[in-house]
Amino acid sequence: MIENEVVHGIRSKKDHEFLLKLDFHKAFDSILWEHIDSTMGYMDFGSHSRKLIFECLSTSKLAILINGSPSREFSMERGLRQGDTLSPFLFDIAVQGLTVLFNRASNSGYFKGLQTFPGHHITHL
Repeated sequence: MIENEVVHGIRSKKDHEFLLKLDFHKAFDSILWEHIDSTMGYMDFGSHSRKLIFECLSTSKLAILINGSPSREFSMERGLRQGDTLSPFLFDIAVQGLTVLFNRASNSGYFKGLQTFPGHHITHL
């Protein structure tokens, strides 16, 4: 709902503004586990929690079906498993790093975001 209002507001103004839409289509497959761990450290997760999550990520085994027969099991080196109940939570943690970067860029004056009312700017949704 907020996104629709922002797009409508930009289209109705005559100002020079732009939107940046990021597509996370295949992001689950390419997230680095080290990034999740460092972001969790930045967010003050305890070392025990970080270790448990890394163990969940690094010790799982997968097999794929080839012509209806399962392949040999293999370990993943990065990415999140779709369908795993922990994956959406870990994806949100990974994207939190992007939120921090947007906030720093806005605070440093690289961009200001879209003003919704005086003194408040939306930098990302």
